[in-house]
Formats: sequence, structure tokens, C-alpha cells
Amino acid sequence: MQTMNAQRMAHLRLARTTGVGPVGYRKLLIRHGSALQIVAAWENTPFGKTPLCDEALLKKELELLHAAGGWMLLWGEEDYPAQLAELPDAPLVLSGLGDATLLKERQVAMVGNRSASAAGLAWSRTLAEDLAHAGVVVTSGLARGIDTVAHEGALNGGGKTVAVVAGGVNHIYPPENAALREKIIKNGCVVSEQAFGMAPTAQLFPRRNRIIAGLAVGVVVSEAGRHSGSLITAECALNYGREVWAVPGSPGELRSGGPNWLLKNGAALVETARDIINQMPATPAPYVKRAVQQENLFDLDEVALPEEMAESMDAPEQDAKKIVFALLGNVPVGFDELVRQTGLDGAAVGAILGELELDGHAAREADGRWRRG
Repeated sequence: MQTMNAQRMAHLRLARTTGVGPVGYRKLLIRHGSALQIVAAWENTPFGKTPLCDEALLKKELELLHAAGGWMLLWGEEDYPAQLAELPDAPLVLSGLGDATLLKERQVAMVGNRSASAAGLAWSRTLAEDLAHAGVVVTSGLARGIDTVAHEGALNGGGKTVAVVAGGVNHIYPPENAALREKIIKNGCVVSEQAFGMAPTAQLFPRRNRIIAGLAVGVVVSEAGRHSGSLITAECALNYGREVWAVPGSPGELRSGGPNWLLKNGAALVETARDIINQMPATPAPYVKRAVQQENLFDLDEVALPEEMAESMDAPEQDAKKIVFALLGNVPVGFDELVRQTGLDGAAVGAILGELELDGHAAREADGRWRRG
């Protein structure tokens, strides 16, 4: 685990302070420049009436995490997974047990019902095995049902798997997955944004789901109810520009309501692992904010910033790759039009399109026009 210097400790104090979430932290960072400067000016921030997390508690957390063989990644640092770092609500801290380098590898998330049918469980286990055989890291939430067989299938297939949990990484939930959790730590990793020792609570599961979606190139939804947590994960994936695959089911089966709804609304149909492998990009698509998004479910615990302060904290401009990607859609567009709308020179646009094409995020038509891959 990296040395916890003053700057990193200030970052951790802010991350563990009640009311300071990822969005609020980033806005404060734009204004003050560093975590240390935020802490120094704490009483003059909109959060100033809330006590900063006690350093003694953090030192105890780090001691326990280190004793368990764990590690900690901080947002903004080089070893933090890049596909997650660019998202607006990326966790400020990730704690984990196992191989942290897997978080940077290409992952497919699998989610579904905790009370899945026998057929659904068997099919999902086979899918995970086949993905593992193809060298894909399978990511899920270590819950009962589909999550469990996704992890088991990946391990049975000789592959790696990532479990994103709602509580601290030392909490075993559900209890019957204790042995599976140990196998995952040896052949993958268990990761969480919560502090070591934090018990999982109901409101932490939707927050956990956004991390599952953010780490992966895409999300597979097996059996799931129309208003289940799996659909929250799928919505997160859509908001992040990730792929969404759905497994069809009988219209009369409530557990198929979620996937069938996704299929009606544009998700790709999955019958075998080959359907995913053939469509799977090399890396997650560059994040571009959707024109219309659902109400943010993950900032409810943050203190609202005054309107005038929020307006003064403009986010950095998107980089050139994101600008080009945002202009691509299902309808092909000419190269010259992309150059005109981006304001970039032709060589820069051409290089970006080539990179997007290699990653599977752009495709060139026979007539030279471009669309999303």
C-alpha cells in the first residue's frame, strides 16, 4: 500500500467526511486546487459547519486494511482505474483485497435477480465461464443469485473476477458467500468505496451499482425485475456510454421484466457469450454526458452548494477525443463535417477517429463517413 503522505491523508479525510461526495469534492478542488488547501480553508467552504473526519479514525482504518493485506486507491492518482476516473461520480477512494491491477483490465459486468430461476442461474454460470475462457474479467456484486454464479462461472472457467461490495471489504455479505469471497480474493479482487469495517446498508447498494457499471465495458442483465437494482446498474451503464446487453425471457415471467424492457428500448440481445465478445469494445467508450439524464441517485447525501458557487466552478472542457466521440451517432457523418464542427485540424480528427476505430467505438462506412461502433 502506498505511503499515506499529508496530501493523501487530506484527500481521505474529505472522502470520509459526512456530506462530501464525489461531485462536491471535485467542485471544491476546482476552487481550492488541492485536498490540503481544501482542508486548510474548510470553515470557509459550504461544508464548513460539518466536522472533518478525525485523522485518528482514518489511521485505524488504514491499519486494519493493511493488516488484512488490503490496498487503497485514490481518485486522481495514476494507479486508479482510468475508465472509472473520468466519470463525474467516480468514488474518491477504492479499498480492496486481492489483485488491484485487474481493475484496469477489460471487464464485463453481469447482474440479475437474487432469486433467479434454476435455468437462469445455469445459463448465467455458463455465460461467465465462456467469457472467462475468452480472457474477459467478469465483474459483479457478490450478491445471491446471478451475482454468485457470475463469479463462480468466471472462476470455473479459469478466469478472473471482480466483486464490488456495498460495505467495507472485510464484511462478508451474504454470509453463505464467505468461501466464494476467499476464492475471489485469490483469483481476482474484492473492492469497495466504503471504509474498512463499514456494514452494508440499503442505501449503499445503488451507490455500489454505479461502480460495477463504471468499471466495465458493458453490463449484461439476466433475470431481473423491472424496478430492480440491476436496472439501476443498466441505467448507470447507459449514462456512462457503456454497452448494455440483455437476456430475453418469457413475457409471463416477472423476473424477465427488466431484460425484456431493456430489449424494447435498444439493448443488445444476448444468447451466447459470442454475442458479447463480437460487440465488445477494447476499452469503455469515452464518457460524454447525456443530453437528458435521470435524477442523480448518488448525491443525495451531499450538501447542496449555493447556486452562485456552483456556477463559478465550471468543469474543465472536454478533451478532443470526447468532443469527436460525442458528435458520432448511428447516422454516418462525413469527415469534413466532423472537422468543421470540432474546430480541430484534419490530422487531429483523423488520428482520433483511428484510435476510436481500433477500440471499437467508431466505424467507417464504405463511402468514408463515420458512425459510432
